[in-house]
Amino acid sequence: MADPHPVASGTQSILARMLGAGNHGAKHVAIAGNMGVGKSTLTAALAERIGATAYYENVAGNPYLERFYEDMERWSFHSQFTFLSQTFSQHCDILQADAVCVQDRTIYEHFHVFATSHLEQGLMSADEYATLEEHFLALTRVVPGPDLMIYLRAGIPTLVDRIRGRNRSIEANVQVEYLQGLEDRYERWMAGYDASDVLIIDTDNIDIHDADQREMLLSLIEERVAGRPAKAPFAKISRRRRIAAAAIVQPADASSAALA
Repeated sequence: MADPHPVASGTQSILARMLGAGNHGAKHVAIAGNMGVGKSTLTAALAERIGATAYYENVAGNPYLERFYEDMERWSFHSQFTFLSQTFSQHCDILQADAVCVQDRTIYEHFHVFATSHLEQGLMSADEYATLEEHFLALTRVVPGPDLMIYLRAGIPTLVDRIRGRNRSIEANVQVEYLQGLEDRYERWMAGYDASDVLIIDTDNIDIHDADQREMLLSLIEERVAGRPAKAPFAKISRRRRIAAAAIVQPADASSAALA
């Protein structure tokens, strides 16, 4: 079932509004994807490559996040309300910026993926979700969607390995089933997303630290930022309309174990 609130539906891209419909480049590039998929790493590499301003998810500035990982039901609402507010502020800065901007996770993911997944997983009450929805809808009346959405996809085993590799203590208690729930929501969200140009990249076999692979990936994205069609073997654009819910595989018996 499609989300009842299309992401940024009907909004005109920032670049089109500033420079006219004839310019097909991207001013606001958003990088979306599950925990551990490599958003921050790609944000930094792409911003350096194209001389853009980078905006990162303010993990350190969310006072509820550590408590959320310790008691998800107790702190889910607080954490997501904070992320919505923080990310809205970033969207406003991007709207006013006179530069290309690359953003690590958007306001739309915090509602369509995280809040909705928390509701589905029983980590948030219906009343809390309704309050977040009202907050989200009010905020997104002010800011438009991105010009280019880059969705990074990876399998759960890859995500687990990468999360363990970055060794963030607050993520030590994250359950594999929680990641699977987020992945389900990401796929369903992207299956109905049509508010901007989209580039979907399967990252299971991509090592951005390898010079050749990094060059191929950044060259591909640079072409898309400039508004030119470009593909690479690891860019599975045609898969974005896949209805992921039908393909979700339940985690194995060990899925409820923490990542630590």
